[in-house]
Amino acid sequence: MEKNAIIAAALSLAILIGWQFLVLRPMEEKRSDQKRAAESQKKAAPSRPATSAPLTAKPPSPQKESAPATTAPAPSEEIRVTVQTGKAALVFTNQGAGLLSATLTDYRSENGKELELVLAGSAELRPLFFTGSEIATRLNQGLYRTDTRTISLSASKPEATLHFVYSGPDGLMAEKIFTFRHNSYAVGMKVRIAQPKTPQSLGLAWGPRLGGADGNTYGGVVEGPMSYVKNKLHYDAPEKGKPVVHGEGTEWVSLQAKYFIAALVPRAGAGGAEVSLLGDAKEINDYVVAVPLKTDARTEAVFDLFVGPKEPARLAKLGVGMENALDYGMFSIIARPLMVALRFFHAIVGNWGFAIILLTILIKIIFYPLTHVSMRNMKEMQRLQPKMAQLKEIYKDDKTKMNEQVMSLYREHKVNPMMGCLPMVIQIPVFFGLYNALLVSIELRNAPFFWWVTDMSKPDPFHVYTILMGASMFLQQKMTPTAGDPSQAKMMLMMPVIFTGMFIYYPVPVGLVIYWLVNNVLSIVQQYFVNRSVKAPKLAEEN
Repeated sequence: MEKNAIIAAALSLAILIGWQFLVLRPMEEKRSDQKRAAESQKKAAPSRPATSAPLTAKPPSPQKESAPATTAPAPSEEIRVTVQTGKAALVFTNQGAGLLSATLTDYRSENGKELELVLAGSAELRPLFFTGSEIATRLNQGLYRTDTRTISLSASKPEATLHFVYSGPDGLMAEKIFTFRHNSYAVGMKVRIAQPKTPQSLGLAWGPRLGGADGNTYGGVVEGPMSYVKNKLHYDAPEKGKPVVHGEGTEWVSLQAKYFIAALVPRAGAGGAEVSLLGDAKEINDYVVAVPLKTDARTEAVFDLFVGPKEPARLAKLGVGMENALDYGMFSIIARPLMVALRFFHAIVGNWGFAIILLTILIKIIFYPLTHVSMRNMKEMQRLQPKMAQLKEIYKDDKTKMNEQVMSLYREHKVNPMMGCLPMVIQIPVFFGLYNALLVSIELRNAPFFWWVTDMSKPDPFHVYTILMGASMFLQQKMTPTAGDPSQAKMMLMMPVIFTGMFIYYPVPVGLVIYWLVNNVLSIVQQYFVNRSVKAPKLAEEN
């Protein structure tokens, strides 16, 4: 029995370590290789422009144009338009009708300022610029007309529109029309383009980065490009000169961080996606994600743009499966209902730490019948040891008879040597499901619990709960009946030390540690009453 328990514990440890080394580390090494390759190429040929793909090629240097022959005069200088939606503050520029800034009013960065999601833009590439051809360069460098300077939405003014118009000297025209809604992170967008000559390919792009990233990939969180194609999530990893291309069935394409996402959702007149690594990337997350527009003399495309937090309810409203951007991994079937229950408890107590405690109690109640049977089984096995030793002595010269008598003893007392580790094995998926749920759910970000714990999504800064978890695990092992080799029991007592060290070395959210700690305490109480309820059997009479 102890051997099986050791195997179960070692299996859970192997899964944690194996996931880090076999899945996450190769991803990180691949992105690091991309960074080194890009830096080496830049040093070798600093003046050479990058051309990684037709849609995402770095545009050539802007060319001066003569004044457009239109009745409405073109603007002579850059104009910035500020939009306050209640949840976000957006700043647009009329140069290319691109997005300069998107700050979230309900979320703060590490320095306490409002979180900025638009980073490292340039005159060549900003979010919502065009990409793909010389026409894209002209449209991005041109100054668009707009009559709006500020928009401020409220309950009395729930919706507003921002209109940009570009007119070129040779009949090239473009429009970008944005529709904003009060207290929404989603923006409606319509694009119209008229090309007087041979139509050139164009795409609507976001790049090169997204704010809100914390730069780590532990626990399955891989920050960077992400697409959703035919109900399947893709972590896009383009290489230098080798873009990732998605065709029909692409619901959305995005740059995403652990808790935030900027996604383009094509609705009409556009489709597919192309994700490229920037040729002069200075960081591993310099990308261009683009949705190709239909190539025609006159093009009209409709999009939804989402720039904000990964709040499941808001993402689900778009109706394109964007809530799946919260990747709970292979245990998502368990993680999702756990988060539903956790949100329910939080609505009652108003503290995510106490909500986790209530969730732990609920899980313990669900598993109580199984763990109770297992604990009684283990205690019965321990109580039977003297009688088993007696049978082995009586039938020491007849192994077959001895095994028959031992199995008969098991049946008589209704015990099973395999029951000892069954609850642990069954609860491993629950542990990993909760681990992934706590890791990626934005509700836990900067959520305080008690005293020194100010962020439930991060490790305990002083490892107090981790040490308490290890101590409770040790006490639980001491109280657990042993029915075999004493050396195996000593090995089991090493497991709390191993798990405590693992939780310190591989940082896990403090919420998960609290779950394990409370679960251990409840198990200790349960084991105490089980130990008192099981009586030792009488020894058999020797013949």
